[in-house]
Amino acid sequence: MNLKINLKIIQILKMFRFNKKKIAIFIIYASFFIAIPIIKNETRLIEKKIQNHQTQITFLNKDLSEAFLEFNYLSSPAVLEDKINKNIDIKYDNLNISQIYLDFDDFINEQKKTTKILSYEIQEK
Repeated sequence: MNLKINLKIIQILKMFRFNKKKIAIFIIYASFFIAIPIIKNETRLIEKKIQNHQTQITFLNKDLSEAFLEFNYLSSPAVLEDKINKNIDIKYDNLNISQIYLDFDDFINEQKKTTKILSYEIQEK
């Protein structure tokens, strides 16, 4: 009887070992089945971001080359003065530093000051 019980226990242990292998294989396949689509989606998103960055780099390189061309063209005041004198009959003078504004708000504020002063001078006369 002990022999029969021992044989049954051995058979159960063999099945349990076999089941462990099946369970381990199933867990590995299930984890791959879940992980692969996640990885694919992440790589697809990364590729889209890379492509967006490449298009931005292309536009920035184009802007840089245009800015470099403008700088080279505009960096020579003599060239500008010659172009203006050849194409336009009006005589242009250089601006004073006080006539150069950093932004539009400074210009508007200065214009408001100028107009107020002029309107007071007109009223006094």
